[in-house]
Order: sequence, then C-alpha cells, then structure tokens
Amino acid sequence: MDETTKFASDVTLINVTEQETFNATSSNVSGWEYPPVGYFRDTSALLWRVIPPILISIGTIGNAVTIFVLLRQKKMTSTAVFLFSLALSDTLILFSAPLQRWVKYTWGIEIEKLSNPGCKAIVYLAYCSTQLSSCLIAAVTLERTACVLFPHKVRLGCSPRNAGLIIVTIVLAVFGINTILLVMFDLNGYNGSKCAPSTKEYYDLHYYVYPWIDFTFIFGAPFPLLLIGNVIIVVQLARSRSRRQRINISGQVRDTRPLSRLIIALCVLFLVTLTPAQVFSVYFPYLLEKLKVLASVDPYTALYDAAYIEFLYDVATLVSFFNATFNFAIYVFSGSKFRAELRSLLCCKAKQSTSLVGSLGTMQTQS
Repeated sequence: MDETTKFASDVTLINVTEQETFNATSSNVSGWEYPPVGYFRDTSALLWRVIPPILISIGTIGNAVTIFVLLRQKKMTSTAVFLFSLALSDTLILFSAPLQRWVKYTWGIEIEKLSNPGCKAIVYLAYCSTQLSSCLIAAVTLERTACVLFPHKVRLGCSPRNAGLIIVTIVLAVFGINTILLVMFDLNGYNGSKCAPSTKEYYDLHYYVYPWIDFTFIFGAPFPLLLIGNVIIVVQLARSRSRRQRINISGQVRDTRPLSRLIIALCVLFLVTLTPAQVFSVYFPYLLEKLKVLASVDPYTALYDAAYIEFLYDVATLVSFFNATFNFAIYVFSGSKFRAELRSLLCCKAKQSTSLVGSLGTMQTQS
C-alpha cells in the first residue's frame, strides 16, 4: 500500500542518487560512461507500461459502480458513508500515482516536471491519497468493531453524521500534516534534481525523517488497529452465532463464516499489498548510503545493485496499488442486498432496498 506514499516521488530517488554518485566518481574512472539500460530497467519499464492502465481501469470502474450503488440508497448508514469516502480516496490514488508513471514510461513525459505547481500537486496528492485510504480503512474497521461490541448503542454512536465528522477530521489531519511537502518540493530541486526537495535540509528531512511519518499514517498505525478490530469482530460474531444456536432461535441463525472470511480478507489484502512498499520506503535511504560507498570503489557493481533494487521497488509499488484497485470487491461481497442492488443498477431496475450496507450490528441480517 507504498506511496503507498512516496509513490510518485520516492521511486525516482534511486535514479537521482545514482546519477549524483556516479557522476561524482566518473572523474576517477578512465573512460567512464553511464551504462545503457539493462534487463531490470527494461522489465520495470514494461511493467509500468502494461500494469497501470489495467489497474486504473478496473479500480475506476469498480469504485464508480460502488459509488453509484451506495448513492441509490434511500438512507445512508455510517458504514456506507465510510465506504463511499474510501472509494473516492482509492480512485484518487490511482490517478495521482500510477497514471503519471504510466505516462512517463509510455510517452516519455514526466508530468510532475512540467511545472512547479504540477510538481508540488502530484507529490502532495500521492502522499495524501494513500495515507487517507489507510486511515479510512482503519476508521471503518473501528466503527464496525464498536458496533459489534456495543450493538445496543449502534443507533447512537454509529450514525452517518458521526461518520462524516470522523472523515472530515481525518481529511483535515492528513492534508494538513502533508502541507509541508508543498514547501519542501520544487521543480528546481537540491543539487540540480527536478521536482525534488529544494534544499539540503529539506532533502534530509524528506528521505530520512518523512518516511517514518508516512509509514505511521499508511501502515504503522492502521494495521494494528485493523488486525485487532478484525479479531474482535470475528470472535464476537462466532460467539453470537453460538449463543443463537444454543437457544435454538429458528430461522434467525445465519452462517457468519462468509462475513468473517471477508473481514479477514480485508486485513490480508492490506498487509500483503502494502507491506513490501512500506518496508522499502523506510529502508531506502540506508540502502542508498551503502550504494554510495560501493560506487566509490566499484561503480559498475553499484549500478547493477541499484538497478536491481529499483526493480524490486517498482514491483512493490505496483503491488501496493492492488489495494486501491480491488477494495471495491469488499463492498460487492459485503452482503446479499448490496449484490442485489448492484444487479438492479446494471439492469436499470428500480431500487431494491433502503439500506444496503449497515454497521456490523445490522449487517448480520443482510449477508
């Protein structure tokens, strides 16, 4: 899930640092020339040309359909409000990060380097959109957890109004904290770099300190909350089903396994797609320091290692976009009423129900 963060900006870090390092050592190497693109870079370029349009198409269509289905409700629930916001945030991710990388590798146009406002905006949105999605996933999980633990207070606490207030708070916090990026980044960056931190101080802040801030928002804080919340939900649903079976409430016992699998899948998708990129984003600066030392004695080996690391980072980055692309599947499988409403939308039929996605306290009768 980074990218996940530094999606659009940090992925260029290796290239920039390589050139700085190898240019510095070229005067000491007889006949030195920057080697041509090799296997790893060819493969990376191919991946960036092929995969982003597929992810953008699937994710945009899926999120758009989800938004239309949710808007067809006569009454929006708190969970529906969170999922609506998450669909918008996931769409923003797909258009702020993979799109500009696809344009670069397909037509050789680096959108973020065309203008100073464009540079700032793309970097800013790449960070904000990913952090926002992670925080929203954590928020909706906590909301569902609260509804399971306190089912009799669902109507009081888990309301659309409260959900809206939480979303506004998250948006203000994420976009507010990241405003420093608008100050740090400039088209004419430090040491001749394009669309990069403008001073040495900003450079160090962005590559050594900011990754930890980004990591906290995207993964460090959301994942433990997501994991704990999912465990509580699964346990509570299992207990609820067991109690109903013991007292033989005929016709009211439902199989909670599909919903439990869905919740676990949400956690697994988040973990599998975002972990590699987040590890890279935090460890990246230290890898680059090692490459600088290696380049001073063996520049060709350093270049090969840098190309390999960049390839792995590109793969991790592309994998992280799967989270924003396939989150809509969670909505589709959230309940039978949602699927029925989706079929009605696709078949241009009238609305099938007044509430498609409730809190988990109400979803128990819908799945």
